[in-house]
Formats: sequence, C-alpha cells, structure tokens
Amino acid sequence: MRSLTLSFLALLFFAGSGLAQTLKDSASIMQVRKEPRHHDVVDNQWVRILDVHLPPGDTTFYHKHTTPSVFLVLGNTKTGSQALIEPRHRTFDKEDIWFEDFTDTPRIHRVWNADKVPFHTIDIELPHKPSAGFKGADLPSSELLFDAKPVRAYRVKLAGGGNIRLNALPCPIVVIGLLATGATGKVNNKLFSGKGSYIFVPSGEALRIENIGKTEAQFAVFEIK
Repeated sequence: MRSLTLSFLALLFFAGSGLAQTLKDSASIMQVRKEPRHHDVVDNQWVRILDVHLPPGDTTFYHKHTTPSVFLVLGNTKTGSQALIEPRHRTFDKEDIWFEDFTDTPRIHRVWNADKVPFHTIDIELPHKPSAGFKGADLPSSELLFDAKPVRAYRVKLAGGGNIRLNALPCPIVVIGLLATGATGKVNNKLFSGKGSYIFVPSGEALRIENIGKTEAQFAVFEIK
C-alpha cells in the first residue's frame, strides 16, 4: 500500500512539473491575434474581431487565447485541435456561437482543417472592462443566446423585407451576418451576404438592420457591456 501511495504522489509531482513547464513555455507562444490565419479586421478599445480562414489541409501555428472572447463557427467543417492547455473541451466541427472567459485558464492550441472545404470562424476578443451601468438595446425579432459579464448575444431573424431601426444605441454593438445562400441584408447601409460579414457600431449611433431579400435573413448581434 505504501508503495502505491508513493507512486501516486510521484505521478502527481511529475504531472504538476509538466504543467508548470508548459505554463513557462507558453510565454513564448504567440497571442491569437498574431497568428497569421487570424485576420485582425476590427481593433478598438471595445473589441478585436479576428476573421479566421483555414483552407483544407492547413494547420495554424500554436497560439493562445487569454482574453474573454466570443466564438462563431460559421459552417460544418471537420477540424482537429491539439491543445497544450484546454480550459474546457470544445469542438469546432459544427455551427455554434458561445462565450469563454479565459480569466483563470487560457487555451493554448493549434487547429487544422481535416475537411475538403474551408474552415471559417470569427473570434471576437473583449479587452474592455465591463461598465457597471450597462443598459442594453431593445431588439425586436431577437432570441437571447447568452448573457455573460462583458457581452450579451442575440440571434435576430428577419423575414423578407423586414428591418430593425434604433435611433441611438445605448451601448456599442457588433453585428455578424448569418445569412443562408441567397439571402442578402444591410446593416447601416453595409451590404451583408453569406456568413461572416461584420460591422462595429459605437454607442450613440443609429442602427438599421435590413433584410433586402425575399428569404429569411439571420444576424448575430452582440451588445458590449
């Protein structure tokens, strides 16, 4: 029994040493915004939008996620992931939208595309400190997806010709297009088609989301707190 106990303690020691070494080595691993396939398309005090495109057979470099983030997987693409540190297991193989905090534990991994079609995802990093006096917008035609400390997320569905108009936003927002093939829309006169079109709208500005097609158009809307 004593031998088994000593073996178990030794296993814990080496496992702890391995984790400590991994954490030490992680200092040299690039932040996700520096990874070449993560394109930094919007970067301000509120959000950093990383538009990610991974061709079939391609693999990212090892990178780390340390900032609270929203993830949008914009297709059903078979992928693989090798993690050095993983706060929770996530699959990127199907369309999904979720939030991860990363305050206590980062994610350090690399991802590859094991499919015959491109892999497309968007990572919205939230570097700001949430406001204590947050007031959200009143969004019609919307479904609440989640309500996290720095961000609240909705799915907006508009029938053909439908629109939403708000005269002055009480908070900054990000809108990402989730439009099916053949659907078209506009957000503040910016054309949205397909999946992955994006726009950042500061607080105080007007918001107009339009479906300019005949089929249903969907959008993901994120209120930044």
